[in-house]
Amino acid sequence: AQPLTMTGVNARLDHTLDSRNAAPGQIISVKIDHAVKTVDGIDLPGGTELMGKVDQVKSSQNGGPATLSIVLNEAQTKDGKQVPVKVTLVGAYPPGQHSDDTYGTETMGPAPKHISMREKVDQEPGVLSHTSMTSSVKSHDSAVFRKDNGDVKLAAGTYFQVGIAPANQGGLNQGAE
Repeated sequence: AQPLTMTGVNARLDHTLDSRNAAPGQIISVKIDHAVKTVDGIDLPGGTELMGKVDQVKSSQNGGPATLSIVLNEAQTKDGKQVPVKVTLVGAYPPGQHSDDTYGTETMGPAPKHISMREKVDQEPGVLSHTSMTSSVKSHDSAVFRKDNGDVKLAAGTYFQVGIAPANQGGLNQGAE
């Protein structure tokens, strides 16, 4: 098997996710901003939805820590085609009235073209309103969000930079069951 190499693209969360009321298995989706072609030749047009679920959630108790992990494992094109994929978040940025100016492609830059199998991300809590994000290409999860003093809340429109690869590349099979 070839080592896993992911192709990067910017995407946006379709709806709000909150550890206070999220449940394991809850369906989630993010929409990619522009067309992307993975290293093995899968074409995903702009607007393709990356579908998945909340994997694990722990809500805050009495202002304590909360965590929310997500798995994105299927690309669904506008014409209904479904493709099993492995998705890893490599960055997360808040939405907002001026977020296109603040965290649009010009500020956060384009997603990396290629993301290595060894890629690990530890995003500090400053970018996403006191919420940290960790991810690893080798992990089952696409990302884990943590807030030390209250619930994790990712608003609709939250910007993600993601890596996408076929679900079965490099021996990983994330969601092709």
